[in-house]
Amino acid sequence: MFRAILLPALVAAVAGGAANAAPPPQIPVTTFFRNPDVSQPILSPDGQTYAMIMSQGDLQLIVTRAVAGDQSVPVAKVVDPGMRLSWLGWANADRILISGQFRDPEATGMRARATRLFGVDRDGKNFGLLGRKWPTFGEGNWPVQFQDLIIHWTPADPKSVLIAFQPPVEEHPEVMRMDVDTGALKRVQAAVNGIREWYADREGRIRAGVASDGDRYQIWARSGPDEPLREIVDEHIFGATGPAFAGFHSDPRLLYVMAPDGGRQALFEFDLVARTLGKRVFAHPSVDVDSLVYDAGAGGKVVGVRYTVDRPEIHFFDEAAEAERKALRAALQREFPTPVFHEQVSASADGVRQILEVSSEVQPPVYFLYDRGARRLVRILKQRPGIDPGQMAPTQRVEFKARDGRALTGYLTLPKGVEPKRLPAIALVHGGPWARDVIAWDPEVQLLANRGFAVLQINFRGSTGLGREHLEAGYREWGQKIQDDITDGVRWAIEQGFFDPDRIGIMGSSFGGYSTLVGLVKTPELFRAGAAYASVTDIELMIDDDRWYQWGADWQQTMVGGERGDKARLRESSPLRRAAEIRAPVLLGHGEDDQRVHVRQSRRMAEALREAGKQVEYLEFPREVHGFLLEANRIRWYERVASFFEENLAPRPPSP
Repeated sequence: MFRAILLPALVAAVAGGAANAAPPPQIPVTTFFRNPDVSQPILSPDGQTYAMIMSQGDLQLIVTRAVAGDQSVPVAKVVDPGMRLSWLGWANADRILISGQFRDPEATGMRARATRLFGVDRDGKNFGLLGRKWPTFGEGNWPVQFQDLIIHWTPADPKSVLIAFQPPVEEHPEVMRMDVDTGALKRVQAAVNGIREWYADREGRIRAGVASDGDRYQIWARSGPDEPLREIVDEHIFGATGPAFAGFHSDPRLLYVMAPDGGRQALFEFDLVARTLGKRVFAHPSVDVDSLVYDAGAGGKVVGVRYTVDRPEIHFFDEAAEAERKALRAALQREFPTPVFHEQVSASADGVRQILEVSSEVQPPVYFLYDRGARRLVRILKQRPGIDPGQMAPTQRVEFKARDGRALTGYLTLPKGVEPKRLPAIALVHGGPWARDVIAWDPEVQLLANRGFAVLQINFRGSTGLGREHLEAGYREWGQKIQDDITDGVRWAIEQGFFDPDRIGIMGSSFGGYSTLVGLVKTPELFRAGAAYASVTDIELMIDDDRWYQWGADWQQTMVGGERGDKARLRESSPLRRAAEIRAPVLLGHGEDDQRVHVRQSRRMAEALREAGKQVEYLEFPREVHGFLLEANRIRWYERVASFFEENLAPRPPSP
């Protein structure tokens, strides 16, 4: 099907990845963590042009390129590092919408972000801020904070899009039709019933909304374009039975919803007329269903569902879509020496032309243009051309049991070219904690493996995607059983002979940074060094900051704790209050504009460690958020992380 096009690339890939017996050379940190050369390629609705973001350091360029040509046309650029691009989208065949984010000048308490929506023609003309003439509110003339909340791209009306419009003095958004050339607004749906999120069907009709009121989760929907909105679901947010909105069914009397089945989130039909759960569409025996999969053509019908055991997978309902995917996978596997996952990231309005993103744990994203009509697949872009997949380290699934018998899974990445025995190692803890690790391209993992460290990632209790019981087992277990799972995983790796017990570090960001510091407090004999970025260090302080986050008391008490009488447990689980117990060197980092965890959490931890006479280094990054937006900051942090662990996990000199 694609052999004639892919054969030359296949030869190059095999030749480049044949000799891997020796350890690969040390790859510069900048190769892993510079801004990607290209990102977010998107096809125009007519399939003739694609646009993308190109980066040169922190300079971001938006360029277009004809599918049939090789010349890029710059249409806009962002030179101010205070403004970063979030996404691009084609409003029609000639007009591109651009979302930019920046520090919200109206924010109080936390350094919140705001977004602005811009428009530009495919040839670079008529660039402008679309929300410039939007109304402002309150005594301070506050603008709308988020101006880029597109609900539907309305291909039937290419001169407009549907957008959520939420004034800063209101709690709930209304839906506006926005002119993509002028930014002019016209109300389509007024704010109603506490709805915070609106959804439009394939034809661009507002057919559903999700409301959250205190500890309640509600779905409102209409069974036809002229039917009134009705409340069809009203459940406790932390209840075990309530369905959650997943998408629209081809039958307007039905919705797709996610609901529990055998302890896992499964896909069901929901009858809007009877207001009852219908037939189960798909359930996986070991993991939750992630999301629906739509066909780019054929009116955007649902053809399958995504789920992730270790790597992303798709279960298809449509035989033709499944056969096409199998043919594409076979062709791509002839192109790459290791298994890869591909996913459509953009398509023309008719679905004939598509852009596919192809990646794996050793392959950074590569983009292909797939022509469905001509049955042709062509490589067009590499996100990180400086990465040689043959020098990257593969990842494997591991299974073990926690001390209380809970079955746990994780991922082990071993450095290439060395015997996998008694290696220096890093426990890399994911954030959240309501997230999970998967096998995918991860520059953190590959940097550490390239420096000779084995890397262990654990889906401890409280991780998402693995069933409700596993998620809820992590509630109110910050620094307690969650931390025990991480400790037990590291000890398992020692028992298996992978880790040198005298050369183990721990690292993470956000909750992962919190867990890093707790690990240094609770198991000082296990970890010789720890690096924590954007970390919670005092849970009580985090809960106090909730007036800025607006998570709510119900969220706190159910998932973290904090009600009256709970202070002793929270303080015991807060590394800031136990800084004097830490014996290992600590590397801390935090963004000054962190909008999730206040920067004072790390500032106070650094101060407490210094006062206790501990070895600590603290790096603070101006204009940085809960993560990294700026290339220079990202590279600076990871250069120090690599050298920090090389220094502190080096073999100890022999005793006299």
